[in-house]
Amino acid sequence: MTPLVDTHFMPDIQSSLKSSRYIVLRKLGEGVTSSTWLVRDTLSSPQMYAAAKILTYEATADQLCVRELEFLQTITRGAETNDSEEGFEHLPFLYDHFTIDVGGPGNTAQTHLCLIQTLFSTSVSALRRSAPTQSLPIYMVRSFIYMTLQALQTLHSLHIIHTDLKLDNILFSNAQFSYDADLERYLLEHPAEVDSEGVPKSQPLPNEWTHETSALQAERMTVALVDYGHAEWAEKPMAKNFCPMALRPPEVILAAGVSTAVDIWAIGCLTFELLVGRWLFSPEDGGDDWTQEDDHLAKMMELTGQFDFPQSVLERSQLKDKYFDETGNLLRVPELIPVKLEDAISNYKIQALDDNDIREAADFIRSCLHLDWTQRKTAEELLKHPFALQAFS
Repeated sequence: MTPLVDTHFMPDIQSSLKSSRYIVLRKLGEGVTSSTWLVRDTLSSPQMYAAAKILTYEATADQLCVRELEFLQTITRGAETNDSEEGFEHLPFLYDHFTIDVGGPGNTAQTHLCLIQTLFSTSVSALRRSAPTQSLPIYMVRSFIYMTLQALQTLHSLHIIHTDLKLDNILFSNAQFSYDADLERYLLEHPAEVDSEGVPKSQPLPNEWTHETSALQAERMTVALVDYGHAEWAEKPMAKNFCPMALRPPEVILAAGVSTAVDIWAIGCLTFELLVGRWLFSPEDGGDDWTQEDDHLAKMMELTGQFDFPQSVLERSQLKDKYFDETGNLLRVPELIPVKLEDAISNYKIQALDDNDIREAADFIRSCLHLDWTQRKTAEELLKHPFALQAFS
């Protein structure tokens, strides 16, 4: 996919969208292909606060990016017909959508898709980074992973692959300002800010949680899996590159077909990251000796203990000859050094993790990291793993 140019539509604070229906109150955040704004819906009764995600001009024109609307519509319809399914509590809803036309260079019109969605707070990634060790207590990790698995179980039942499952895309609910009066008071006390050029600053809504939140208090934490700009239909994925590099599974590197198991691999990687504050995989480029992908595949084999790369994967791989010889050995990494996941976790000396915690977490992570995606556990199966079952306990 061609990289998108960063052409954002930036509304003014207190300006309106969709014929004055939505009043823009502040900027919540910004990415490469979109910006997100806190808005008040003046036609709802009572007036509702929501998040307005406005795609860039280039993203709106890109057929792959604009499919986010389809995915959100599918999720919202599913929630309306299956409101008892817990996974929908951890997914965003789409309230409205429309396009915004603005003048571009040379008096050309530029169209921006706007998605009115559930309002959330900050990310689990921000909470993790705030901790001195960059890691979080195991009781939080279990809960976050459990809720994310619930979201994935529902998402996968709708035949949607998220493909961009990372801690930045797991957001806390807006529970601190669940009452409109509380949010109105906060906004009055903390007005929207702009930089020296008058451009609105990003001001995500805060929450009450810290890395020191107790296990009892943490039972009230609720998170949701957001951002479907890179999602794919399971039956017919269209993109070629999925997932951030550190979270990329072997089938993506090898072009060996993808499925909902792409998200399961990411769950294993994120569990490790939350527990120890470091990426599980951080592949390096060896210059003329090996590529970053060579190193990544080698580390996968070393950490999973699967030194004979599954023939079933290699047979499906379009890029097998780029990385493996005829006997299934890596071309440019002749020597593999086994590293048990238990040791990989223990090496970071996280004091709050005892031996049983480490064994249980390592077994859970291994269940997510089978090199052959057809052998990985599903979200439903992982929810029954002892590691996940201890969430909220």
